[in-house]
Amino acid sequence: MRVFIGIDLPIDIKENLKEIIDKLKKIKEAKPVKIENLHITLKFLGEVEEKNIDKIKGKLEICAKEFESFDVEIKGIGVFPSEKKIRVMWVGTEDWGYLKKLNSKIEEAMSDFGFEKEKEFVSHVTIARFKSVPNLNFIKEIFEKYNEFLFGKFKVDFFHLYESKLMLEGPIYNIIAKFKLRQ
Repeated sequence: MRVFIGIDLPIDIKENLKEIIDKLKKIKEAKPVKIENLHITLKFLGEVEEKNIDKIKGKLEICAKEFESFDVEIKGIGVFPSEKKIRVMWVGTEDWGYLKKLNSKIEEAMSDFGFEKEKEFVSHVTIARFKSVPNLNFIKEIFEKYNEFLFGKFKVDFFHLYESKLMLEGPIYNIIAKFKLRQ
């Protein structure tokens, strides 16, 4: 099964992102993320044998118990890898280093299973992927409007282990397990 570790966004923040997602639907090169799929990825694991899921859940449970809940602002906009070669458009997170620390803890725990550590964790919420470079004037308009825009703020109390089922109409994410952070 294909799995990843992430943080779901509250419904009100997903609703606040709907306006920008609707604008991206007008760009033929863009494949916007479905509102219900919006999340912050902490670690993509990829294909994992089902027999290993319980061991992974055990390690993630320990990570959660060792980490306190924290606030995150969903704010601003950006692209990977660059504005000239857009492949992914994202909205940013302002979290004062907590997401990076949580990612490091998870990376360390998952390395026990042979998962490679990411070179550099950049916390974000992917809002669209691009098959080819879109009209940069339209992208510039989006940047000007949303560059410093605050989509919302929330307290991260949980993270999840998700299964990602790839379908023709796009991925479907199912929560396998929920991990509560210390309060």
